[in-house]
Amino acid sequence: MKKFLLLAFISIYCIGLHAQNYRLTWGEEIKLKKGTADLDVISADKTGLFFTEERKKNSISFLGSGTTSSYRLTKLDQNFSEQFDKEYKRELKGLDFHSFDRMGDDIYMFASDYDRKEKAFSVLGAKIDKSSGDLLSDFKELGRYQLESRRDDYDIKMTRILNNRALLMVANISGKDRVSLGVSVLDNNLKTKQNTVINISFDPGLYQLQDVQITNNNKIVVLGKVYEETQVGKKKKKRLIFKEYALSIFNEKGEKEKDITTDSEDRYILGGKLIQQNSGELLLAGFFCNNAKKAEINGFYINKVDADNGTMVLSSFQEINPEMLGKSFMDDTDDDDETRQSKKDAAKAKDNDEDEDFPNQYIIKSVDINPADNSILITSEISRYQYYSYSSSTYNPTTRTYTTTTTNVHRFTNQDIMIINADKEGKIKWVNDLPKSQVEEIRTTGSYQGLVGFTRDYGGYFASRGGMPYHSSFSSMIQNNNLILLFNDHTSNNVNPQYGDKVKTVYNFRKKSNVYGVSIDLATGKMVRKTIVSNSEETILMPRHAFVVNNEFIVPSWRQHALAKTELKFAKIAVK
Repeated sequence: MKKFLLLAFISIYCIGLHAQNYRLTWGEEIKLKKGTADLDVISADKTGLFFTEERKKNSISFLGSGTTSSYRLTKLDQNFSEQFDKEYKRELKGLDFHSFDRMGDDIYMFASDYDRKEKAFSVLGAKIDKSSGDLLSDFKELGRYQLESRRDDYDIKMTRILNNRALLMVANISGKDRVSLGVSVLDNNLKTKQNTVINISFDPGLYQLQDVQITNNNKIVVLGKVYEETQVGKKKKKRLIFKEYALSIFNEKGEKEKDITTDSEDRYILGGKLIQQNSGELLLAGFFCNNAKKAEINGFYINKVDADNGTMVLSSFQEINPEMLGKSFMDDTDDDDETRQSKKDAAKAKDNDEDEDFPNQYIIKSVDINPADNSILITSEISRYQYYSYSSSTYNPTTRTYTTTTTNVHRFTNQDIMIINADKEGKIKWVNDLPKSQVEEIRTTGSYQGLVGFTRDYGGYFASRGGMPYHSSFSSMIQNNNLILLFNDHTSNNVNPQYGDKVKTVYNFRKKSNVYGVSIDLATGKMVRKTIVSNSEETILMPRHAFVVNNEFIVPSWRQHALAKTELKFAKIAVK
């Protein structure tokens, strides 16, 4: 019989000694213009709060109708009063906007351009004046990559590295028959310190990049998922199934030095994330299974990556009970009509084998380093995404025509949070699980008359851009030797659930959810839950989009309207 360390999973809850207090203050309501599509808090300091906004506009030209986007940066002072609202229409003319990012105390804008004559993409960047929002200089070229056309699957990602002293820029420059990455390291003035292109010998249709890191010795460590195609479901749809992880070491010239085996004789890797410690050492952390079928999670591991020698040294592992993970939720018995109809539609789509279902899996959402002893807090969450659509028709005897309505549904499920505490050497000290269950959907409909028609799935834009889910998931911070988790949960879940307890699923965040703060003692893993505020029709806080500064969560709350301006408010939650 397998033995499980009960200390790793049973939460012993105390009241008083380690409890944290929360103070919430609201800012004034901000009226955004019509068409707000996405919003992100990117920075906050003693001068104020900075958030970005994307707006979608309908456009008509001789080429036809469509939508265009505008990108804005807004600064608010400590009292959430507007300091500036800057739109970058002139600066981005002829360019494709990519992102706003921060490093240290600086904020940057990144964009790209395609040279049709040279068949090359350029990555561009500029630092922003935080007092006015203006660019401090013209865009600087950070990288240039040969690609056949603008339609190539091209993207870039910026990641802060080396204790927030540099930016790692990874560009996807893969072709139809190859996986290629442009890798650059930039300093705070966007000067290139390291630049190379690496090629990965996998079919691009069966490979997914998971992580890229740079070591102190300028080694490039690449972690990817390898898939295989199989048939599933009643209609034998083809689907990609995870096969194995690929971990490779490249030198600064882009030459592969070694592949590192991640699986062992009795442990098979299911998920992973590269973690760079303050010392610069790399760890690979994630979940494992005890059999080659990889049908369930059996434990969590942390391995040290020796990039110089091309080896991985097992540091620590902890077995968990797979029968209890992700199965501790139950449907709410007092749903409203809207929620009940949503469940029926989802069940019908599944029965008809029409939904695109990505199975439950723990995804590492945050890694916090405790400044007191450099111990590591790894927080994971079960996340699932489904898409389905359905149509209905009505007959109009007067016009003798049918009207067909198609509904597109993007469904996000976020369940248990697992917290792993390890010392600075990567040895696991304790593991704990926080049961919760959140379901969030975005629905869009389109109708047409007759036998043919066209509907646009606007919801797909939000789903693919990462704006969803708005109200699910969580944020975290370390305060007074406690890990603080902030999230929305069902109003009935107002006591501390223990590992494996049944909890109610929250569907209707407007009517049946509270914002909770859970403090976890880093020495013991003990949890204390407190209700901070109740959500309502007017305000639903968005903890996943919160920005952490010192001992405060700065949390947005926005309400979108199809035909009116978006309403935005910010809340400041101080933890003491």
